[in-house]
Amino acid sequence: MIKMYFHAKTTAVTKAMKWLANHDAIFTARDIKKQPLTRDEILYMLSLTVDGTDDLISTRSKAYKALPTSVQDMGMNDLVELLQTNPGILKNPIVVDRNKLATGFDLETIREFVPASYRKKELASFFKILNGTKKSLNVTPA
Repeated sequence: MIKMYFHAKTTAVTKAMKWLANHDAIFTARDIKKQPLTRDEILYMLSLTVDGTDDLISTRSKAYKALPTSVQDMGMNDLVELLQTNPGILKNPIVVDRNKLATGFDLETIREFVPASYRKKELASFFKILNGTKKSLNVTPA
């Protein structure tokens, strides 16, 4: 199951929701200001990152700039508590499934969350177009 976490209803969040819905992806969306992340959810997200906190934290956000100390100097318990109480420092949205994580709305990374069956139909449609067959499978490209 795909889960989308957001802390503000931005254009990126709206685009990601619409894109996933239009591409047959089954997902849940949760406002983490209203329902804060659990410790386990934060640790799970961190385990999916390549660059640790750099993949999750928006260093350009006002909330991040207002922090009294650097996130890099925090221990894990302090970091988890900070992310639970200050979700505004996180990138928006955060999309996760069993083994992938993406932040923001980027077509290249969000495509990984589309069901394989849909991607196969889309690929077959592209091949038909490339081969000059006029009839496609009614799959719209992203």
